Amino acid sequence: MAVRLAFLGTGTCNATKRNPLSLAISINGELILVDIGGGAYHQLPRLNDDDFQYKNISTIFITHFHIDHVSGLPDLFWGEMWDHLGRRETALTIIGPKGLNNFYNNRFLPFLGDYPLPFQVKLYELSDGEWYNATSYSVRSFHLNHSEFSTGYLFELPTCKLAISGDTGYCENLVELLKSSDIAVLEWSITDFNTYPGHISTSDIVKLIKLDALPQKTYIVHMYPIAGMDMETQQKKCKELLGEKSIAIFFPEDMEIIDL
Repeated sequence: MAVRLAFLGTGTCNATKRNPLSLAISINGELILVDIGGGAYHQLPRLNDDDFQYKNISTIFITHFHIDHVSGLPDLFWGEMWDHLGRRETALTIIGPKGLNNFYNNRFLPFLGDYPLPFQVKLYELSDGEWYNATSYSVRSFHLNHSEFSTGYLFELPTCKLAISGDTGYCENLVELLKSSDIAVLEWSITDFNTYPGHISTSDIVKLIKLDALPQKTYIVHMYPIAGMDMETQQKKCKELLGEKSIAIFFPEDMEIIDL
């Protein structure tokens, strides 16, 4: 079974060349999004890959409700309502932590406007430790340390166990999530040794390495830029700091696709 991951956006809320965070998982053509930062919907055709067709989006997982992780949702709904190939009619499933129903009904729909949706939307709120079971994969929710409702996800896929942190600070649930996985997509927002509430800094990365918490492969996303330094230099300094451990840590670009 073909399982692939596309990095639609690896950035933050800051204005850089990188889109805000969004991931796409393809399982035999079925498309699952994890977070949907601004522009994510429009990134899919740019991939020019049959495994990542926007028409095959079935499910969206949201880690938390900060703007840079959900601002692409109106693009998706509006595009699916007025698509030149025909309006979407198949149901769309949205999964998130507690607060999803409030976000969707009281924040998102009023912003979208008074337009009837041509497709059904199914909402599922997951508590800490709760599972969502689909036909070809299962997902466990891990409450993490960012906002009141922030959650990470452990995807049990046909080929591997994939951890996705979303935004988080260091916490025991993060350690458990990472240790349960074969591959991880982990934020590393602050690339110095200062502690920053709700985000991973370099000191936290060192702590995770000492605990042997990182899996076989870890893909780093959500790095805030440093004034006067380009991202390539910033990443190079991170690799130098990690030394021999850097062989298992990767810094993907937007639009990069990997096999899982």
